[in-house]
Order: sequence, then C-alpha cells, then structure tokens
Amino acid sequence: MEAKSKVAFCFPGQIQERPILSKGHPLSEDPFFRAWVDRAERETGMELWKFMNEETEEDQVPLKLQLTTYLFSVIYFQRLLEKGWTPEILTEHSMGIYAALTASEAITFEEGLFITQSIGRLLEEEGALYPGMMASIIGLPLEEIQKIISTLDGYRLAIANYNGSMHFVISGEGEGVQKAMELAMTRKALSVSKLSFNTALHSPSLSHLRGKIRDLLREIEVRPFRYPILNHWTIQPLNRGGVKDFLSEEIARPVYWVRCVEKCIQEGVRQFLEVGKESTLTKLIRWIDREVEALSAEELLFSGGRDGIL
Repeated sequence: MEAKSKVAFCFPGQIQERPILSKGHPLSEDPFFRAWVDRAERETGMELWKFMNEETEEDQVPLKLQLTTYLFSVIYFQRLLEKGWTPEILTEHSMGIYAALTASEAITFEEGLFITQSIGRLLEEEGALYPGMMASIIGLPLEEIQKIISTLDGYRLAIANYNGSMHFVISGEGEGVQKAMELAMTRKALSVSKLSFNTALHSPSLSHLRGKIRDLLREIEVRPFRYPILNHWTIQPLNRGGVKDFLSEEIARPVYWVRCVEKCIQEGVRQFLEVGKESTLTKLIRWIDREVEALSAEELLFSGGRDGIL
C-alpha cells in the first residue's frame, strides 16, 4: 500500500534513554542494521553495538546517545523508503537536523556522523566547563512560563523548546532551572521533569560556540536537497547556502516545534511519520492536532504497522 500524499518525515532530537535492543527485537538479528552500525563504529571509533545490546556501565553516554539517535533515524529512513513511503517534506527537532540532512542527501552518512560526534564533543566540553540543565514543563501556558523566567532573572534561563501550547522545555543554569521547576509545580503544572542534558541547549548561553562549529563544517560540501527540510527555528525551508549558518547557530536558538507542525498542516500535510527509535514527536503531534495521523517508524516497521501495511 502506498503512502498517502502530503507526508512529512519527522527527525527527532537526542533520545533520553539508552536504546537497549530487547531480546528478539528484529534489529538484533538484522544484517542490514549490523552493517550500518559497523560503518558507524569504524567512522567514530566508538562501540555502538555494545552500547545498544549490553547493559554494562559506559563512558561518554551523552555522546553515544547522540550517535545512536542519528544512526536509528538514518536506518529507519532507509527502511521506510524500501516500504514505499515517500516524504513531501522533512521536519527536524533539535539534533534531528543531522539525520534530516543525510536523508535529504545534502550530506553523506559519514559526514552526518562527523557533525554529530564533533558538535557532541563540543557540548561535552561546554557542560564540563559551564554546567547547565534542561527541564520539561507540561500544563502551563506560555505566559506562565515567561513569568517564571522573568521572576528568576539572573539565572540566564530561556525557553528552549516550544513543543505545544502547554508544553515547554526551559534551559539555563542548573540552580535556576531547579528553581523554575519548583515554581512550575506551585503554579499547578501537570508534569515537571529534568532532562538528561548537562548543557543549556537551545539557549543564548551557547552562542559563543558558533565560530567553533563553523570551523568544524569548513570542509563539508553541502549538496542539493532531494527533499525539502523545514527548519525548527525560522519555520522556513532550509536552503543549500544557509545550512552551515543554521548548524552553527541552532544550538543557541529555540526549537519552535509546534509552529513546524502547524506550518506543515497549513501546507496540506496529513500524515506525520517519526523517523527514530522513540515516539516523542509522535505524541507531541497528536497533542497539537488530533485530526492528523501521527505514527512512529518503530511502530510501523516492527509492530505490524497501521492496518498491517508493513
């Protein structure tokens, strides 16, 4: 069965938990998947297969999470194409931009790994020097979030993700984020949770990394896009000449995810497929608009799929 017209493929940001493949998971015995992991291990020098299959203590966990997020997105994208799904547009949330660029053939698989690993190491260094924190707050409107940030002026807090009308992620200094979480609970937030980041992603405090990221990207050749990419910051299609500027600035800029989804719907998109290991974006899209269909690649590829199509 062919996918319906106006399909958006959505590439998620970093997964929050280590993606241990359960015994019997189709990927654990899939030679195609193993071949891609082997390529990634040769390129990065990191034991990613062990990270995904053995519940042992690991070092560099945040970086490995970023690399496995990228890896799953690229592999699932290829699998969806094989099953006959074709996107009209790609959307991306935070670090999902790296896999989206690879899927659109603007960069190679290896270049995407290099960008993911290199920027990930920059963020590790930043977190060691200037620790930060991020927290998800659900159940308060934008005005309340802004008041909380204003009340805590001096902690360099910012709204990092606009995930829905009542779902935001804040970012900044650890003490300030902790105080913001406490204030959110007193103001009747439905849910408040700390995220697994030790840097203040998508906040102005990371703007000083722009030059270092530009240097990392100097030798990367950006190729013509096979599929358009709607970026999470300006809510406009990326253009080939602007990719390096976007990559160098986006970690210090907010993710306007709700606007991305609304823009796609305005353009006639009625199906959203999350191209990654988890279903975070799928849930967010369902909260934003219950009239559209939102599905995850994990669900489609390994759980029988909608109506058994896969």
